[in-house]
Amino acid sequence: MATPASGSDWARRSIWRLVLAYLLLGSVWMLLAGVLVHTAFDIHFHDMGMVSFVSLMAIFVGLSALIIAQQEARFQRDLIRRERIRRIQQEQALKFRLMAEHSVDLVSMASTEGLHEYVSPSHQALLGYEPEAVMNRHPASLIHPSDLERLGDWRSYPLSEFRLHTAGGEWKWVQGYRYLIRWEGHDYSVGIARDVTALRSMQQTVVDYAERLKILSRKLLETQENERRHLARELHDEVGQTLTAAKLGLHTMADLFQLSRREKLYGELVASLDRILTQIRTLSLNLHPSLLDDLGLVAAIRGLGTRMATLSGLKLALSLPESDPRFPPLVEITLYRVIQEALNNIARHAGALRVEITLTIDSGRLRLRIKDDGRGFDLEAMRQRVQAGSSLGLLGMEERVQLAGGQFTLESESGKGTAIEVQFALNDAPKPQSARPAAEETVPT
Repeated sequence: MATPASGSDWARRSIWRLVLAYLLLGSVWMLLAGVLVHTAFDIHFHDMGMVSFVSLMAIFVGLSALIIAQQEARFQRDLIRRERIRRIQQEQALKFRLMAEHSVDLVSMASTEGLHEYVSPSHQALLGYEPEAVMNRHPASLIHPSDLERLGDWRSYPLSEFRLHTAGGEWKWVQGYRYLIRWEGHDYSVGIARDVTALRSMQQTVVDYAERLKILSRKLLETQENERRHLARELHDEVGQTLTAAKLGLHTMADLFQLSRREKLYGELVASLDRILTQIRTLSLNLHPSLLDDLGLVAAIRGLGTRMATLSGLKLALSLPESDPRFPPLVEITLYRVIQEALNNIARHAGALRVEITLTIDSGRLRLRIKDDGRGFDLEAMRQRVQAGSSLGLLGMEERVQLAGGQFTLESESGKGTAIEVQFALNDAPKPQSARPAAEETVPT
């Protein structure tokens, strides 16, 4: 490649050669003109007219030579600049072509009519097509028909995942996009795509494992609740009845043996049995509420509200359906556990005086809302505590709801209380029931 300095020297020498040739031709022309004038008009070379004529001709020739020299110099400079730009463009084009040809991504360029102008060699490695074979195919013919319908115009589409046909008759997933460029007055469609078949396979595997884990976790919750139900019944039926029989036996012994002298000891035994019976009854209810199985969710919420209001002193306002519709067992136990955990958290941490519990059925969705007037908390700080593993109550509620197929929403602000909302979609939803206003059903403390 010639350097700019050598190109300038060559241009300079060419210009001066042209100027000297022009001056030589001009001198010959003036000499011939002088001979012609002398012959035709008998004017001698030393006459003033001839001298003036020759001088003017010399000036004209000299100025013309300078003008020609300037124009030639400008032309040569433009020629050198264009040559330099052309070489730079060729080098850049070569670099970009090398990059495209050694890329693992699919790179192609086609006219808007669908004629390929360039196809990278990676098409052969990924799709099995020779570049020449792809050149003779329309770009849209490689895309799966359903994916092409989703993408829309084949000439340009945003970053998307779609399938491309291979020479072996299979389909490979790629992530790519196409965009339009304009070059030398013509529009072209440029496409870039990367093979994501293995990534899609791994993603599907992760999704399948997550779904299986979700099913197993749901089964685990159901199994846990069944075990709790069984244990609660055993405590209530077997242990409770045995203790009740022991208490009745003590009363019978008191009547038969007249234990008036040991009345204090008798009273202590009866009081101990009463405390044990109360604890067993409370433990049985906490393990699994029999009302939930026998009468349904609405009755179980009323029973839980009455018990929590008595124990904690909270003022509970319930807004529940007038009837007692039944819901899927997993939905009922999930909502019951959420209310149970929420009321325990409110009693221990919220400093609240009033709690509103609302259960509604609307447009095939079951909604539960729990709102307290406590001190509230910072949601961001709570999330950090959850990540650190120090706030598992709220995390447990959310996980339980999600495993049961519901949506869990938490709203809280310092000084403005906390609201929890849970929603479930009901496939066979009961007809919407009117809900009593909270003021009509206030649980006494």
